[in-house]
Amino acid sequence: MPDQTKDRIIDAAYRALVRQGYHETSMKDIAAEAGVAPGLAHYYFETKEDLLVAAIERGCEPAMRAWEQAGLNLMGPLPEDADPMAFARMGFELAKHELKAYAELFVLTFDMFGVGLHNPKIASAVRTFIDERRAFVARITQGVIAGMAEPPVASVDAIAASIWGSLHGIYLQKVMNPSFDADAAIDALSEMTMAFATGRRQPSSPVS
Repeated sequence: MPDQTKDRIIDAAYRALVRQGYHETSMKDIAAEAGVAPGLAHYYFETKEDLLVAAIERGCEPAMRAWEQAGLNLMGPLPEDADPMAFARMGFELAKHELKAYAELFVLTFDMFGVGLHNPKIASAVRTFIDERRAFVARITQGVIAGMAEPPVASVDAIAASIWGSLHGIYLQKVMNPSFDADAAIDALSEMTMAFATGRRQPSSPVS
């Protein structure tokens, strides 16, 4: 049975951390947001770091459900009958949707990245967060490469890291500048990625 008090604290932490940022939010602030005593917040979560990780996970849930409804499971393999190129295109479209629908999540995510630079506990959570999502991109990449006439020199992991990093660079620009045209940037990344996947690489000219 779900623990409603714990859920209320996590939801309150999400709101407070998005609004105020990690460094400006205390456990006392989160408890007040949740309408519980500070001691109760500490009962469920020993530290603010634990609450930040729980808040990120809670914030990711709607986005993960949207991906699953589209047939993409973050942790599982692609369906046996999947068209990797179609999934890749769908992934870029879902990325645009995510950025519009869950803008607050990206504010909190980048805050977590920054905190993780100097906080070993958050750094570990950030590495897990990145590894899981980069591995998901790699599974789609592996399927796309399997259908290429000429496989690339770069490894699957390197290509997946480049795509993941490019997307999050776009997300960061949007977070910092709401007028930035993130859709156009994601479309451009999609176009470059698809051209890479469908084109044939030309052999290098011999050096005279």
